[in-house]
Amino acid sequence: MTSRSEKFELFQKSVLDHLTKVNNKLDRLCALSVSNQLLQECVGPDGSGRTAEECADIVVESFMAGICLTDELDNRTREFDYQKSEFFIDQEVEDEDEENEEEDDDENTNNSNAPRRPVNAF
Repeated sequence: MTSRSEKFELFQKSVLDHLTKVNNKLDRLCALSVSNQLLQECVGPDGSGRTAEECADIVVESFMAGICLTDELDNRTREFDYQKSEFFIDQEVEDEDEENEEEDDDENTNNSNAPRRPVNAF
C-alpha cells in the first residue's frame, strides 16, 4: 500500500509527463503554422518570389499583430467584466432581499396554525 505522499508524487509525475507531451505537440503545431505561412509568403501577389528577409519581416509583423490583437481582446474582456460587475451589483442585493423574503414567507406559512387574536381598532 502506498502512502499519500507517494500517490501525490506519482500524480505530479503523470501531470508533468502529460504537460510535456502537450507542450511538444504545441511546439509542432506552431512550427507547422509558421512553415505554412512562410510557404504562402514566399510568393508575392504579383507572382514574383520574395527574399528570405521579406518573408521573415512579413511573418514577424503578422506575429506582432496577433500579439497586439490578443492583448486588446484581454483588455476589452477585463473592461467588460468590470462593467458587468458594476451593472449587476444592485441585482445581487435584490437577490439577497428576495431570498430573505422567501425565508420570511416560509416562516409565516409555518405559523398559520397559530391562534388568532382579535385586533383592537380604536
